[in-house]
Formats: sequence, C-alpha cells, structure tokens
Amino acid sequence: MMKLKEKIYLGYDDVLSMCKNLEYEVSKIKPDLIVGIARGGLLPALHLSHALDVPMECMHWSTRDSGMRTFSGIIEEELNDQRTVVFVDDINDSGLTMNQIIEEYTYNSNFDTRPHMKFVSLVEKVGSTFETDACSLRIDDPRWIVFPWEKD
Repeated sequence: MMKLKEKIYLGYDDVLSMCKNLEYEVSKIKPDLIVGIARGGLLPALHLSHALDVPMECMHWSTRDSGMRTFSGIIEEELNDQRTVVFVDDINDSGLTMNQIIEEYTYNSNFDTRPHMKFVSLVEKVGSTFETDACSLRIDDPRWIVFPWEKD
C-alpha cells in the first residue's frame, strides 16, 4: 500500500510556473491595480505586476497567525473610482481571507465595490467557501501545502 506524505511541498520552479499560468487569466481581467496579500501573495503579485505592467500595492490580512490587518488607502481609492483591483494570495484554502476582504470594502463604501474586486490565487482548495476569479491549481486534497518561502 502506498502512503502519501502528510504535506505537499512546492518549489520555486513550481511557483514560477503557476505565476506564468495566472498571467493570461489576469490579463483578461484588465486590472488597474494588483494587491499582494501578505505574506504569501506578495511574490505572485510582484510577478503579475511586472509581467502585466500594472502597479502593485501590499496589504496584510491574516486570519491565521496574528489576525493583523493593515492596508493602503490607495486600494480604497481605486475601488471608489470604480477601477479594477486584483487581490492575489498564495492559497485559497477556506475562503475566509477573501470573504473578509470583500466584507471590509463593501461595508465601508457608498456603492457596490464587488464588481471591481477580483481575486486570484496560486492554489485553490475545492472545499473553499469562495471561488476565485482565477487560480493556477485547483486541488481536492486536505493536505497542507508548503510553499518554498515557508518554514516546514
């Protein structure tokens, strides 16, 4: 009987390949701003920003570690101007991060910002409560995904 490892390990080559896969999908969205969700979304957001020649901002939105949330007012300005903002994360596991970001920006706005908010991730778990606008790998596997920038 074959026993699978408890975790799935991705290398930088895997991540670069996934970023390249996302380029086409994100280019169809025609973003005005790309937002990297710290920490895991920063590297893919930077890649997409350079590849598509679109400005990038960073935001910290942690649902797991510290619960800390900080972000730039530029994101809110872009949404208020009805410009398209693409939020990038490394993984959409449960959907909690993306659902909370939508709640935050729709609650504080005078109009429906949701059509201007797009979400992409390198990996998306099938069981997530949120479906991204694009992902490089959609996986039905409960194992923990270890990205190359993480400690094991």
